[in-house]
Amino acid sequence: MGKMVKLQGIAASEGVAIGSCRIVSENKIIFKNKKISNSEVKDELIRFEKSIRFLVEEIDSLMEKYSFSKENKDILLSHKMILEDPEFHKNITNLIQKELLSLEQALTTHFTQLKKIFQNMKSDYLAERISDYEDVSNRFLKHITNDSADVFEHVQKGDIIVMTDISPSLLLNAVEHFAAGICTETGSRNAHSAIIARSLNLPMIVGVHSLLNNLKDNDKVILNGESGEVIISPTEEILRKFKKIRYNYLRRQRNLVKILDLESRTKDGKKVALMSNIELPEEIPLVHKNHSEGVGLFRTEFLFIDRNQLPNEEEQLAVYKQIAEDCSPHPAIIRTIDIGGDKLSSILNISHESNPNLGMRGIRISFLFPEIFKTQIRAILRANISGNLKIMFPMVSCVGEIIRAKKIISECVDELIKEKLDFNDNIKIGAMIEIPSAVVMSAELAEECDFLSIGTNDLIQYTLAADRDNENISEFYQSAHPAVLRLIKQTVENAHKKGKKVAVCGEMAADENFVKLLLGLGVDELSMSPTGLLRIKKIVINSHLKKLEKLAEKALKMKTSAEVLNLLKR
Repeated sequence: MGKMVKLQGIAASEGVAIGSCRIVSENKIIFKNKKISNSEVKDELIRFEKSIRFLVEEIDSLMEKYSFSKENKDILLSHKMILEDPEFHKNITNLIQKELLSLEQALTTHFTQLKKIFQNMKSDYLAERISDYEDVSNRFLKHITNDSADVFEHVQKGDIIVMTDISPSLLLNAVEHFAAGICTETGSRNAHSAIIARSLNLPMIVGVHSLLNNLKDNDKVILNGESGEVIISPTEEILRKFKKIRYNYLRRQRNLVKILDLESRTKDGKKVALMSNIELPEEIPLVHKNHSEGVGLFRTEFLFIDRNQLPNEEEQLAVYKQIAEDCSPHPAIIRTIDIGGDKLSSILNISHESNPNLGMRGIRISFLFPEIFKTQIRAILRANISGNLKIMFPMVSCVGEIIRAKKIISECVDELIKEKLDFNDNIKIGAMIEIPSAVVMSAELAEECDFLSIGTNDLIQYTLAADRDNENISEFYQSAHPAVLRLIKQTVENAHKKGKKVAVCGEMAADENFVKLLLGLGVDELSMSPTGLLRIKKIVINSHLKKLEKLAEKALKMKTSAEVLNLLKR
């Protein structure tokens, strides 16, 4: 057994997987690269049409097979749409008829050109969509070259598949081989493959740098889908520890399904709304699967990051409309762009900031570029036809910012009336409480808003002057710091006096150590990743609010984080 190695990746789908690793490389499809003659054109076109029919039927049968998951269906549906796209047909037919390319060459040319177009758009979101086109291209080429080689032929039940990257159809293939988990060197949490893995409860870790340099085929591997850690050649002690963690995790998951239909209410009757934080529209099926009461935070950043041009109103409208329709009748809270200027510097003229966390980000960016802000607000108002959308402003530091934002909403309403466009301005607005000054002014903010939402990650960072991304000072970033707890309490009390509810949408909302404390402090709603929701619901329905209030009272009197953590462990 080799020496134990630990690598860090991005947790894309939770759960623990333990097994032998199978290093798989996707076979490159080989075909002759010669041009065809005029007499062969007709046969090549017939082959094209026949292949389309076969592949569409194959996708239809796959959709039947995976009908229990809406997101798998949607992704396969997008592959079907690529195959049935008239532009695709026109382009391939032209390449065969006019350029005399074989079907294989035509397909490769077409998809290579498409890939270049997408890559030039410099959008992470569109880059993820490249993999869909590559997937369709590979599926097509495998079919017409009769390449039936199964890349997973050596994979046995319980193995962990290791690849550079994995496409959605290969991921479904891996599931059919009963793989225990997936680990890739590249990829992101937002890729279609990752979304499918989450829906199938298949542990998956992506973006593990130099993964393939650190292991060989058949090495024992542990995937910790909670932390994103990959352990290669674990010691017997570590192996025993993770077998126990995996056993407890699976047992807990089986038990959690039993509480799916129960209302999220404490034993003494306090209703606690449990909502989901999401980053992409494709995550909505996970929201439904875990019986979430809506979306407590929809991050809109994916629409703006790494692009050469900003998303227009129609593009944003389509996304927000989909969220509203898919969530209905539950609410969905759209957070306006919350991004540092550094991320938008390729499009906008923003000078370099030495401390972006204290610079141009959140609502400040919106005020700096009012046209971008208005485009987003207009799209939200137009998408709010069924009236279940809410708007939330990030990084609010004073009441003046909310008054200014409301004035801009009014301007947008006037414009939409003049343009005779459909919209609904009966929309609730909220402020994110992330800066200590917002806590101090929370009574006045509650007066101007319909709800408040505490972003604990930033509130801790700004209260304790500890950058949450700086490992050197991680000991100073303390969720249990009494100062942070007192700020949460102050916000709740001030909002409740004005008859407004308070949610928590930061990491603390999904942390089992802190949920009881948050409820004891009077928080009304919790919003978290949809996959953590049932875990938190179990704590809510097994708690007595009166006991939790006493726990919070004790915690508020403590002087150090260590004392608070000890109290929570008791």
